[in-house]
Amino acid sequence: MSTKRWCVLTAAMLALLAAAIILMVVIVDPYEIYHRALFYQPAYASGTQSYSNAGVAKSYDYDSIIIGTSVTENCTPSVYEAALGGRFVKLCMNGGLALDHAKMMDIAFRTHEVSRVVYGLDLFAFSQYHTNQKAVSPDYLYDDNLFNDVQYWFNRSVLLTAIPDALSRLGTPDPEAARDGMYFWDPPELPGEDGLLALVDLTVLPEQSDPTGAVEFAQMNLEHNLLPYVQAHRETTFTIFFPPYSLLYWAKQAADGSLDACLAQKALLQDALLGEPNVQLFDFQMNDEWVTNYGLYFDLIHYTSPVNDAMAQAMAQGRFLVTDASQVQENLRALREAVCALFP
Repeated sequence: MSTKRWCVLTAAMLALLAAAIILMVVIVDPYEIYHRALFYQPAYASGTQSYSNAGVAKSYDYDSIIIGTSVTENCTPSVYEAALGGRFVKLCMNGGLALDHAKMMDIAFRTHEVSRVVYGLDLFAFSQYHTNQKAVSPDYLYDDNLFNDVQYWFNRSVLLTAIPDALSRLGTPDPEAARDGMYFWDPPELPGEDGLLALVDLTVLPEQSDPTGAVEFAQMNLEHNLLPYVQAHRETTFTIFFPPYSLLYWAKQAADGSLDACLAQKALLQDALLGEPNVQLFDFQMNDEWVTNYGLYFDLIHYTSPVNDAMAQAMAQGRFLVTDASQVQENLRALREAVCALFP
């Protein structure tokens, strides 16, 4: 065989192999980038949300989205549909920052008509520089450029882990179970009140740090990663809520000298969002029935799924809705008093 012919045959075989790999990835499509799962039940895991969310945002049928960190992962889309209307999917990002959430809104608004965004606003997500992310995300899955999907087609983790995992769950997929169950982690055991109290030193209330830097970070993230979406999509209702962390979480911030910074951030964000006509702002931190019932919590901030369901009902009923600046100040005053009362 001549060298030329050998090169041609080798190139042809490599091309056929590459085509076979691409075809396999497109047909199985473990992250549903091109279509919903055809012959297996998808497993949506928190560790691969940056991949899975791209597929959910592109391939699911929806008109409403739930955005947030791990405290929104136990939200059940069908429960939110029953309470608020619409058809929901979750685009949560465990430990995500404001830019991570912005990227979820980017792809949702680009690919669908979105009538409602339910957004869990965690202060820590607004407490870093506005270009920071939880981790490097696979942006090639979020755009419409087919050519850079080569990074998906020949991705070692996709070929050696994601596709075998998908094929291990062969069967008729249940789309509704997948939609309601994705990222759900409701803990089987809870530490109880004593377990939570052990996480916080309530012996001394130290002097609180200057909130200036924290407020500047919150302002940057507000201006770059949230308000642009609110203002560009006046047809969309943004139901934004402050999650009901346990009261002990705020005591921990006080014990660490950060309470003033957290409350200043919260005041800034609320004041800005109250001025937007398509924003509904809820402060579930003011639900004493939840935040002082430490039996509902897995740790200082993570609560059980019945609380997520109850929040949907509260949103529908307008409970804990923040309507004006005076209410913001009263809520902050009440929270500060409740926290300080935990210290001797």
